[in-house]
Amino acid sequence: VLLGGHQGWWANVSMPFVEKNLHQNGLHLFLLWFWVSVLNAAVAVAGVFLMSVIRRENQDLRNSQKGMSEFLETASDLIFNVDRDGRLRFANRAWRRAMGYHGSDLQGLNLKDIVHPEFRENCSHEFDRVLRGEAGRVTNGRLLNRHDEVLEVEGSLTRCCLHNDGLGTVWAICRDVTEHKKAQAELYRLAHYDQLTGLPNRAFFLDRLNHSIALARRQGRQVAVLFLDLDRFKIINDTLGHVLGDRLLREMGQRLRECIREVDAVARMGGDEFTLCLGNVDGAESVEKVAKKILKNLVRPLCIDGHELFITTSIGISLFPDHHQDAQSLIKKADIAMYHAKAQGRNNYQFYREEMDSDVEKRLVLETAIRKALEMDQFRIFYQPKVDIASGRITAMEALLRWDHPELGLLPPNEFIPLAEETGLIFSIGEWVLLQACLQNRRWQQRGLPRMRVAVNISGYQLQQREFIDVVRRVLDESGLAPCDLEIEVTETVVMQNPESAVAILNQVRDLGVMIAIDDFGTGYSSLAHLKRFSVNTLKIDKSFMRDVEVDATDAAIATAIISMGNSLKLQVIAEGVETEGQLDFLRDHRCQE
Repeated sequence: VLLGGHQGWWANVSMPFVEKNLHQNGLHLFLLWFWVSVLNAAVAVAGVFLMSVIRRENQDLRNSQKGMSEFLETASDLIFNVDRDGRLRFANRAWRRAMGYHGSDLQGLNLKDIVHPEFRENCSHEFDRVLRGEAGRVTNGRLLNRHDEVLEVEGSLTRCCLHNDGLGTVWAICRDVTEHKKAQAELYRLAHYDQLTGLPNRAFFLDRLNHSIALARRQGRQVAVLFLDLDRFKIINDTLGHVLGDRLLREMGQRLRECIREVDAVARMGGDEFTLCLGNVDGAESVEKVAKKILKNLVRPLCIDGHELFITTSIGISLFPDHHQDAQSLIKKADIAMYHAKAQGRNNYQFYREEMDSDVEKRLVLETAIRKALEMDQFRIFYQPKVDIASGRITAMEALLRWDHPELGLLPPNEFIPLAEETGLIFSIGEWVLLQACLQNRRWQQRGLPRMRVAVNISGYQLQQREFIDVVRRVLDESGLAPCDLEIEVTETVVMQNPESAVAILNQVRDLGVMIAIDDFGTGYSSLAHLKRFSVNTLKIDKSFMRDVEVDATDAAIATAIISMGNSLKLQVIAEGVETEGQLDFLRDHRCQE
């Protein structure tokens, strides 16, 4: 058919190697047909091959796109895409889960809706940089999820441009570091803050103090360091328990915060010790105002679990650059001054002085020697008479303890009683004094002297001792002294530290038949209501009010009020430190008994 029916068509085909009379030569026609067939087959094979390649390339592209989509979707990082206007176009599963959104919720979301306000300006600046073609930088930021919860993130932005119009989108790849940041913050808190009170600890306080010193050195100003120790805190902690003691420490820390400026620092050094750093102060007077404010603020009554507590503190103060140049030394100097404040009777403040250094050395010597003083019979008891004003008769003797140190001589109680309390020796020393005083009074009676009371001062630690009542009972039995011939003296400050506990103990003492006197009355914070509960027999007017009673109207008014209160309550009133006829006349005129 091809050769016969289409001879005319074939005759018109011209090929380089075919002569004009090709139609006359069958061999040539066959060769032409064969060549065309081969060419056609080759084209067909090539077409099939190219189509398979194209299909394979398309399949690979689809697989690649699917793999990339699965990678983006399942990646643990937070990945999202926004257009140049900041509208969200894509967000992977990790992003949606962390941010609280579903796929359909992304419509209408803008970059400014998910970035924390504090970081929006920085984010906008970085976004514009990337759109201009600059390389993205790894930065930290914060995102806000659907519930307005903050996510701490670390990530970067990358520009993606797939069209020739120059417009592109921005991809953000972020890592959620919220838990990591929390862990870092917790480690920092553990390293720099006290776990009980939340106050800075010693390490953080040193950093703050060093910074304040450096600033003061440049500006030519002063820095003050205050070292505080709560008075008799151990008594409360031991008698009422550590849980209540911890709550008390937290409250004291809060009260200290209220006494200082924002630029100042307060820290807990450990136990019941606190430090304050006052920067940029104007001399000692401004520091004194803060110290007085602290004393006033801390002594306010504190009620915990039904216990009404009165806490006082002793404060030592050092100044930069007056007392030293470096932080550690300033803290040490303030600590030395604090111990001096305790020796002065507690509940006061003292500025550091150079002569206090010798007191520290002396304290170290005494701390070692006091442990053997009782064994070596170095304690002495002196007796001070109490005289009836009307008759001049001696009605009682007060036992006064002294330490006859072989090198330092006769030491008053304020130099060694605090040491005895800290070391726990106060219990054995106190019992020894109580026994010796009772034995001496019994000997006086056996010698025919008029019957009278012997008064013994009791430390706050002794009063809170669980075995205290048993100790008193045992001493009375051993000495043979009648209970009514023994008088226990406790200071008003000791009683008011824990009135409820003091009432219970003093009532047991009273039940034994022993007399009770409140010493240094007027220096503490007791009220008439408290006084009625204590079941005391005697009030002692503190000698600080008697010293200037003849010339100071305030002291005279206080002494008069105490005498009137005692008389109204049918209590015996005794004035301490009477040394002049004028003072005696004042007491006689106001009906003071002794």
